[in-house]
Amino acid sequence: MLRGLPMNLQKWFHRTALVSGLFLSMSWNVQGAVSLGIDQIEKSNFALLQGQRVGLITNPSGVDSKGRSAIDVFYQGQGTVFKLVKLFGPEHGIDGKTEAGKHVDSGRDPRTKLPVCSLYGDTRRPTPQMLQGIDTLVYDVQDLGNRSYTFISTLGYVMDEASKHNIEVVVLDRPNPLGGIRIEGPRLDPTVQSFVGLYDIPYIYGLTPGELAKWINANYLTKPCKLTFVKMTGWNRRMVWEDTGLHWVPTSPNIPTIGAARGYTATGFLGEIGIESGIGSPVPFQVVSGTDWDTSDLARRFNALHIPGVHASSYRYRTEKGHWAGASYSGVYLQIDPRNAGNLTAISFQAIEILERAVDHFSPFARTSADQRSMFDKVTGNPNLRRQLAAGRPVSDIVHSWDQGVARWAQERLPYLLYSTNPTPAQETNVIATSGNANKDASGTAP
Repeated sequence: MLRGLPMNLQKWFHRTALVSGLFLSMSWNVQGAVSLGIDQIEKSNFALLQGQRVGLITNPSGVDSKGRSAIDVFYQGQGTVFKLVKLFGPEHGIDGKTEAGKHVDSGRDPRTKLPVCSLYGDTRRPTPQMLQGIDTLVYDVQDLGNRSYTFISTLGYVMDEASKHNIEVVVLDRPNPLGGIRIEGPRLDPTVQSFVGLYDIPYIYGLTPGELAKWINANYLTKPCKLTFVKMTGWNRRMVWEDTGLHWVPTSPNIPTIGAARGYTATGFLGEIGIESGIGSPVPFQVVSGTDWDTSDLARRFNALHIPGVHASSYRYRTEKGHWAGASYSGVYLQIDPRNAGNLTAISFQAIEILERAVDHFSPFARTSADQRSMFDKVTGNPNLRRQLAAGRPVSDIVHSWDQGVARWAQERLPYLLYSTNPTPAQETNVIATSGNANKDASGTAP
């Protein structure tokens, strides 16, 4: 699996395997510092769902801290308290195996025989037929903390449709793998609003799923839904994933490790315009590469930027899967310090600027189709960014142009925070909170 990496990096990967989740076959034996929302509802014997017919939105990333899938937890936990009646799957399907952007059919779960409703097939919103016979929708999906990762768009659509049918939404909270402090990137221009950019928030928004759901309810929905979030214990805003004691479960086929999850922020934009980012290699989204590039020169140019917590090294690889399996690429591998990294969203733009100077005849958009350029605009959230890059505007200026929107968001998000940087014992015990048109009394409030 590590073939193609420099030897020093191979040794580093082996030393950190338990944290990064590269070896998923290892037993779940690390004592977690964080207790998840699913752990809390399980611990309470699902009292929140008393008498409810439940639909569960999840995928393989929805696990408790012991590694049990949410589907198993809820299917085995039902009985006299509640009844699990349907499953819902976001992009990549409920089994998490479908490639990005590919249609996912509805069907039945082979283990439980329950109906599975696809929210990335004929519809991306739950239909009235899908919602028939459901009192409460439970959402338990791990996201990446990026606006373009579509699970949060699914969350918003689920909440919107639930509000129309008087169905309660329960969000089982999970960590933001980038932490709760990092905020960066452009805000969304409404002219390119889409499923990969639905909300006017920075690209890195610094909220947990529960906190974002609270914001969506107040700012995105015309009619707020009945919303309850089950908070984590042991998590604070300073934590990155490696601090949680939790194992990483692939959220989608190309995000098998926490390194890939973090790298998605740094290089994800590049793939939209045909620049390879390591998809099909052992380190997806952690590479900037092309064919016959001078790897030493590129590494030198990246390191000359002195991006805090980011080190580039020469990297060559052959893709192991996908349409271009067997193709050879050369470029740089980006090793990112999870706790001390600088502006990760800027790296894609800095890479383009470096390639324009280092690679003969390189032009980022010259060989792109209209569809590729449109998707780049949607994913970045602002069509002006592409125009500025094409016109040669310095990337440092582009990155600084985000500052005002980020500063506004730092204040706008405050009413929706469920966790502080240093939680008090009282906040750790009050794990159930409600928002919007809720029909339960909140037993806990946000800090």
